[in-house]
Amino acid sequence: MDESGNGGAESSATARPQMPIGGMVRDPREIKTNPSLTKFLRERISAGIIGSLVAIGVLRPRNPSGELGPRSWKGLGAFLGSIFAIVFVWTSVHIVQPGNVGVPVTFGHAGKPLRAGFHITLPFTTAYSMNTRTQNYTMTSNPGEGQKGNTDDSVAVLGRDGGSAAVNATVLYRVDPAFATAVFQKLGTNYASAIVRPSARFCIRTVFTQYGVVADATTLWGTLESGVGTCLANAFKAQAQGGLILQDFQLREVTLAPSLAQAVTNKVAAQQVEQQQQFELATAQQQADIQRIQALANADSQEIIQCGGSAASIKRNGLESETVIPNPLNRCDNAGLTNAYLEFTYIQALGKVAASNNATTLVLPFDKNLTPLLSVPSGSSGSSSAGASTAGTTSP
Repeated sequence: MDESGNGGAESSATARPQMPIGGMVRDPREIKTNPSLTKFLRERISAGIIGSLVAIGVLRPRNPSGELGPRSWKGLGAFLGSIFAIVFVWTSVHIVQPGNVGVPVTFGHAGKPLRAGFHITLPFTTAYSMNTRTQNYTMTSNPGEGQKGNTDDSVAVLGRDGGSAAVNATVLYRVDPAFATAVFQKLGTNYASAIVRPSARFCIRTVFTQYGVVADATTLWGTLESGVGTCLANAFKAQAQGGLILQDFQLREVTLAPSLAQAVTNKVAAQQVEQQQQFELATAQQQADIQRIQALANADSQEIIQCGGSAASIKRNGLESETVIPNPLNRCDNAGLTNAYLEFTYIQALGKVAASNNATTLVLPFDKNLTPLLSVPSGSSGSSSAGASTAGTTSP
């Protein structure tokens, strides 16, 4: 028994595997690292994509043995049906924003315009939006304005008199919603460059040649706007089949050529000088008329004093007044200026001088008895002034 037992122990010790000598020795205390997050996410995403493709029937599953299993035809049908439904809804439902119309185009055929709102059309229909609000096209030389930005886009024109000018203008227009399909078929969405700009420039040049350029820039502003507006409306009707409606044409500025502007300035200055001369001539004629009337009044006054007169009623400026008409000269024996009349006039003039506050020296007439013929007011400076001198004259 002991021998057998000892033999078994020896055999078991002999059968125990021995550790290999050499090779890489790993420290049992070494810290093991986990897989990277990027690798983990890539593996999970790949597994999810593959699982989804298998579920919808695009890929066939694999059995544990590695062989391909049957395809999920039910899942594939549901997937294709969902794709078709999404495409159908996407191409059939259209929402048109306010201030716009949609032109539906299905396989090259344009249908009736779609008003603003929600619309369902045939599948695979594309709705092209067209703006129906009032739009403007500005042609100007001012930087930063108009469709050309900083480029000089003014219209060069020639007048009937050969003068040149540069015109800044604005065209206000809109698309008629009822004719949006016709505009889209004939012009597309680039109707501003195709119709509005060339028609406006043509009409501006055409109308300006009918008048002188100086009159165009001054007195014919309204006539030019009306003429260009009529020309543009006719052009829109002929070329856009009534789809473009002209709202207004605004003539903003007309700049004459420098040489022409200087000539106009000189002409205006000459006209101002001529008007000033005419005013001075009219003033001189009016003063001459006043003096003539005064002379006639003096002559009538003399005749009335010498020859007498008769009362009469006359109308002046629609008003009736009383006056004295002198007697004819054939009824007057003392016609002409007499000494008595001259002395009377002289006394009246001295009375005005005596009543003036500026008189310091008075010449008072006396009669033959040295009696003053003029009573000087006590408040006048002429009678109270110490330096006043008095001279006597005798009447003839």
